Amino acid sequence: MILVTGASGFVGAALVKALVASGAPVRAALRKPPAKSQLASFDTVIVGELGPDTIWARALEGVIAVVHLAGPAHAKTADAVLRRAIVDGTAALAEQAFRAGIERFVLVSSIKAAAARTCGAALSERAMPAPEDGYGRAKLEAEQAVLAHAALSPVVVRAPLVFAPHAKGNFTHLLRLADTILPLPLGRIENRRSLISLASLVEAIRVAIPNGPTGTYHVADTPALSTSEILTALRVGMGRRARLFYFPGLSSLAPRALTESFEIDASAFRHAFGWRGQDSRAALIACGGAWKQSR
Repeated sequence: MILVTGASGFVGAALVKALVASGAPVRAALRKPPAKSQLASFDTVIVGELGPDTIWARALEGVIAVVHLAGPAHAKTADAVLRRAIVDGTAALAEQAFRAGIERFVLVSSIKAAAARTCGAALSERAMPAPEDGYGRAKLEAEQAVLAHAALSPVVVRAPLVFAPHAKGNFTHLLRLADTILPLPLGRIENRRSLISLASLVEAIRVAIPNGPTGTYHVADTPALSTSEILTALRVGMGRRARLFYFPGLSSLAPRALTESFEIDASAFRHAFGWRGQDSRAALIACGGAWKQSR
């Protein structure tokens, strides 16, 4: 039995579907009862809000592996809430999983635990973590809480921006930006940004569940692309011309995420787990096509 926390979320729902399709017995841990159409056919346990007092005994019963995905998904949440749910909540789960004799604990973290940008070399796991906001710091502390329990055979998977046609947040804004007939002043941006498709991340988690290497690993599709290349790929998938032009001085006006680099070295995970991921450009083209088809 594999316990998946945050099973109704963006990544969790896709992971549960993939695990069930592979024949694995899955238990979904949820904060509140699901809608009738959501996870209705799965073994579900309601654990309530995440925090230091969350009781996981029922959820962990008969389980051999835990995939922990639950928690706030972005930095806009207040630091106190982030710490309670991400740091204290994860530490409580790891401690109770240790007492229950869980054999494998996979924590799906964020690359924000390591850094917020790169300059020059791609970011590897060997770099000293330097999170720049409360979200990144909370994720790093949660990682440390899990890695402290060696008996859990813990593995931490740090992911960058996860994309899919139904993604929310910043990637939805990017899709909407791409899906317009207007030319965009985003040509000749020479940054390098790593992303990962939802399908790639789900597969990375899936291959990390069986007992194997422990420690912290970065995951990302390859190659890293510039903002110009990302928008071009999405527009190709949408059946549109790129229509990007160069706008001098853009770097001082545009959001940092569009102009800065955040390139990730995921070679250690590929070597340790035999995972390949997807071609970033091809996956973005397919994502753009799926987005357009759903409109």
